[in-house]
Amino acid sequence: MSQFECHLEQPVISAGDYLFPVPINTFEQKIMQVAFEGAEPVDILQSLDGTTSAYRFSLQAGGTPAVRMTYDEAGPGLNEDHFVPRNSRFERPSQALVEQVCQQFPEMDLPLRIPRIIQFIGDHFEYGKREIALGDDLESMPALECGLTSGTCVDMHTVAVAALRALGVEAAYVMGGHVATPKPNWPTGHCWINVRHPGVAHHWDISHHVQYGVRDITPDLNPKPGRRFALSIGRGHIFGGADGQVEFPALSGFHALSGEQKGQKLRTIGHFSA
Repeated sequence: MSQFECHLEQPVISAGDYLFPVPINTFEQKIMQVAFEGAEPVDILQSLDGTTSAYRFSLQAGGTPAVRMTYDEAGPGLNEDHFVPRNSRFERPSQALVEQVCQQFPEMDLPLRIPRIIQFIGDHFEYGKREIALGDDLESMPALECGLTSGTCVDMHTVAVAALRALGVEAAYVMGGHVATPKPNWPTGHCWINVRHPGVAHHWDISHHVQYGVRDITPDLNPKPGRRFALSIGRGHIFGGADGQVEFPALSGFHALSGEQKGQKLRTIGHFSA
């Protein structure tokens, strides 16, 4: 068995409630045990739509919780619920994106068409951070622009899930951590996608191919050597807290549900210890 541990880079600055996602099973991991150091969770909260769970910690200023997850490196895959489309602007394709995707390779059967669509998305991006993440200021995911668009893993995989769902393909946005070789630890917050369709590989990481100059997108999770761990599924998670509802774009570490840092992700460091 292996272990993935997450801890805060800095202590929390104010008292409040903080969330950490309940880790998920994938084809690459089966959760066997979750242990806590520095603080125990008060309970487990469900997002308002019931699709996501998170441990809730009630912390004082200076708190430094850590979560250690023990897992087998062969798992059962994602749950059925993970592929159910949610009413989130991050997962909803715009009509323009639907039309754009449906015009691509219409003569092909889906097992051949899906990899072409994923390649089509990769061909439209160069790696780079945007001032506003793709779709953050819209009610649905837009069509891809002509030429190259700057984007990170979040932008590429958010639009990929929306585009594949526009074709009726089951796809899920997976958020977690990637620790590149030979680094001992790295901040959490990398994402990739999982596809479920007969004859099609299930895992794809478009952004790592684009970021590291591999323009031919293949179902290889680590074109840059390293290890990864999945923490949550989907985007646009809304939780009820003491100070009202809070929407988190994704859950990939410790997040403030109340207090001075309400709505923010706290810099979380991931480390494989086995």
